[in-house]
Amino acid sequence: MLSRVKNSAENKLARMTKKLSRKGLYEFLSKEFAKISRDSSVLTIGSGGEVNELLNTFANKEGFTVLSFDIDRERSPDVVGDICTYDFSNKCFDVVIMSEVLEHVHSPYLAINNINSILNENGKLILTTPFMFPLHDRPYDYYRFMRFGLEFLLRDFKNVQVCERNSYFDAIDVLWVRLWQTQVKSARIASYFIIPFVFYLKRPFTYLLSMLIDTDAITTGYVVTAEKSSK
Repeated sequence: MLSRVKNSAENKLARMTKKLSRKGLYEFLSKEFAKISRDSSVLTIGSGGEVNELLNTFANKEGFTVLSFDIDRERSPDVVGDICTYDFSNKCFDVVIMSEVLEHVHSPYLAINNINSILNENGKLILTTPFMFPLHDRPYDYYRFMRFGLEFLLRDFKNVQVCERNSYFDAIDVLWVRLWQTQVKSARIASYFIIPFVFYLKRPFTYLLSMLIDTDAITTGYVVTAEKSSK
């Protein structure tokens, strides 16, 4: 009985942390996925997870095809490979999606160049990546990107749009609640108190501060769209 109560509480806390840390992510992706036209060919880099569940929902509804790609065979992608070096043999796509993956890629510039090469003319890249966010998926968490770094990586694309996922103060709240994921026993115990405090007491102040102090100095991550340039 106690074990079931504990598991239920832990599952609830885990859902709460993800809801806050991914604030702005699914809204952005849903908006972009809804724009993908029928019969488009889509490559998603990074297989499985909630992002691809959402993508497949839109694919079934809108009638576009999705090919999944991942370096990890255990994620059961359609294609196994390293996006930095994989040869797609002249196969091109209308849309490439890379959500919460770029930070795990060993050579980001090679990945971006390869993506550019496999996009059809005026093809679109939909990209998201964290910035102010704890270490995760160790030891394959390599980088954090700023707006200017993303713009530099995408300098050969056109119509590049880089936006903050949420506010300075949202990012601070995420760092608090993500203590849950540290696997440090004392942090996990503290999270039983910190997470409810952040959600039920602190969030109104976060909202107010975000309205009063508009700054892009910190965010939990960026959402990006870019189009293949014809040059």
